Amino acid sequence: VPMTGGGSCWVQLPAGVAAAELAAHATERGVLIEPGDVFFAADPAPGGYIRLGYQSITTSAIEPGIRTLASVIAQMQGGG
Repeated sequence: VPMTGGGSCWVQLPAGVAAAELAAHATERGVLIEPGDVFFAADPAPGGYIRLGYQSITTSAIEPGIRTLASVIAQMQGGG
């Protein structure tokens, strides 16, 4: 059985955008992201990072997903 790896990139969010809140709003719009706090050993963990996994997503879905995230971030910042 072929195994697929995990390709991902880390993103530092703009000041004032909480990763957990962004993840919740993005999920409502069909985009799944991972808040990065679970990957930090610091207590409390920083809340302004997300991990974007792209290995198992079709290439055609990546750009629309990023556009959705940008829209959600803009709304969270009061700009949309």
